Amino acid sequence: MIKLIVSDMDGTLLDDAKNIDGEIYGLLPKLKEKGIRFVVASGRQYPSLKKHFQQQIKDVVVIAENGAFVVDDGKELVVEPMEQKDVAHCLDRIFTLKGVEPLLCSKYYSYTRSPELLKYLSSPLFHYEMCLAEDLFHVKDDIIKVSMISYEGESAESCYGKLRPMLHEDLDLVISGDACLDTGRKGITKGTAVAALQNMWGISPKETMVFGDQYNDVEMLKQAYYSYAMEGAAEGVKKYARFQAGSNNKGGVVKAIRGITGL
Repeated sequence: MIKLIVSDMDGTLLDDAKNIDGEIYGLLPKLKEKGIRFVVASGRQYPSLKKHFQQQIKDVVVIAENGAFVVDDGKELVVEPMEQKDVAHCLDRIFTLKGVEPLLCSKYYSYTRSPELLKYLSSPLFHYEMCLAEDLFHVKDDIIKVSMISYEGESAESCYGKLRPMLHEDLDLVISGDACLDTGRKGITKGTAVAALQNMWGISPKETMVFGDQYNDVEMLKQAYYSYAMEGAAEGVKKYARFQAGSNNKGGVVKAIRGITGL
């Protein structure tokens, strides 16, 4: 019996235009009535994810920033800030690359030097809470993730190959989108966040259903027997999933949930 459902957002529960599958809103009360917990897990910030659910946020647990920040009905369950020296280390290395822009992520805000990136991420596509910072090395906030966005067309895989050898071993680096990579504390992943919730709620991997499409979803796919890669998932991600869901543009997540739960 399924007791926990976890879904990534971009490329999974959201279509390519960044619109959420509206059928999930009608499904949430039915899942709750059946005793099934629903969790969204994303590399996005918490305020962005919260805005997608509005009136039903009490029925959704949010894993934000690739597992570094977990919130349940306003209660912070997990907070994993980076050390300032590690933030500076990431920035130093990112600034050696061309055609990329760093983004500092705290619990409730993201910081950038770029007015263009601020405008883009705060738009209705993402609903980010953004701040412009002239000097990212002196941001006065607890940073939990450092992202890197490629804006000159270089792939995330190519950027990964350049950045990974420059980062020390206490930091993880994952591809979270076609043009986005995320760094954070080693061992802090969506998978560790899902495992923490499973332990808290007494739910086993065999009672867990997970959906994802990118490399930052791999660790949480490993935490579930019912692991689903989306139809459009990165090919390297699909090998970690037991099942395949349909397209994110055709409600693949909701259809798979209905198929397994009978709702």
